[in-house]
Amino acid sequence: MDSSRDTEISWATSPPALLREHHLADAILQEGPLPDDVGESELGEEGAFRGGLLFTPPRPKPGVAIVYFHGGGFLAGSPRTHRGVTAWLAHFAGMPVLSARYRLTPEYPFPAQRDDAVAACAKASSLFTHGGDFRLFLSGDSAGACVSLWGLLGLPPQHRATVAGLALFYGGFGLTESASITRAGTPENGLDAEALRSMYGRLLDGKKHVRIDEISPLSKAAAIHEPTYILAAAEDAVFDDSLALHRKLELNGSATHFISVPGMDHGFLKQAGKLAEATDSLKDAASWMKGKLATAPPP
Repeated sequence: MDSSRDTEISWATSPPALLREHHLADAILQEGPLPDDVGESELGEEGAFRGGLLFTPPRPKPGVAIVYFHGGGFLAGSPRTHRGVTAWLAHFAGMPVLSARYRLTPEYPFPAQRDDAVAACAKASSLFTHGGDFRLFLSGDSAGACVSLWGLLGLPPQHRATVAGLALFYGGFGLTESASITRAGTPENGLDAEALRSMYGRLLDGKKHVRIDEISPLSKAAAIHEPTYILAAAEDAVFDDSLALHRKLELNGSATHFISVPGMDHGFLKQAGKLAEATDSLKDAASWMKGKLATAPPP
């Protein structure tokens, strides 16, 4: 998913290479200054782990980490396109952030994304377990919010027990028709019904017997019990995805916290460091994480 207004790009029909190039250029254009106290290092592939970027704040809290999954419609994006989000999240949370790569569509349809998310969590555990203790937050934006939930649901029980919470930013959770899509989705921003159907179609390529609603986190909400922070952009076409997940979690009695940021559109967090609403939103999410860490029972 992308918030660009470039009419020559179609998120329904343009070639993947063109969309990836466009998404990267748009991310670089939006990116603000990074916090100068956060270190950035490259993590290479290792076994099932696909690699990524590690953002380390000064004096990070031991035995805890955030694993982050970037957006990009499952087709585009990388840890590079979301450096501003993850660096500022590390800065405000005081926790290392592992921004993980995962395989992209159409070359790698589902469940590759889920499997890569599980492997990223295992890598974080191996890096940051301290004296036998480890607590994990899963986070992501747009399509990456969906990936983070698939990763959660795919974790072995002993690893899932270490999850202290979820922070999900303007996620796309499977809807292709909604009031917000009708209101704000356009071919230019790649969030109209046609583009969303294409996005989920690529995700399920070759799986004619599987529908997106069968693997959507919205259909799995009853299995999500971890504390969840859901941030939505009020002007976003996929606003209703976030609201629907929040309401389903509420019905199940899960601890869910919903925030709508007025006047903001999809992808606005990439402007952290230069847009006050983006910077403040990440600061608030980080504060929520620190609060949940303080009250989380031992794994």
